[in-house]
Amino acid sequence: MDTRQPARPATMPRVGDVLRLRESDYCYGSGPLTLRVTEMAPETALHPALEWLSLRGVELAGDGDPGPERQVLVRMAALAGYRYRI
Repeated sequence: MDTRQPARPATMPRVGDVLRLRESDYCYGSGPLTLRVTEMAPETALHPALEWLSLRGVELAGDGDPGPERQVLVRMAALAGYRYRI
C-alpha cells in the first residue's frame, strides 16, 4: 500500500488569487489557464491529503480581461511552491 501523501502547498490559494495553470495541472484542461479564484470548496480544510482541489473562478484572457466563470479541479502537486497574489 502506498502511504505517500500528495504535495501540499505551504498556503492554500485564497479568493482573489490569480493562478496560471498548465494544461496538465487541471482536469479536462484545454491549454493553459489563468484563473482568478472566486470560491474554494468548503470541504478543503477537512481533507488535508487532497490530491485535487476544487476551485471556482473567472478565466482571464492574456490581456487580463475577465472571461467566463469556470469550475476546475486543480492538481495539488501543481500548487506546491506556488506564489500567490501575482
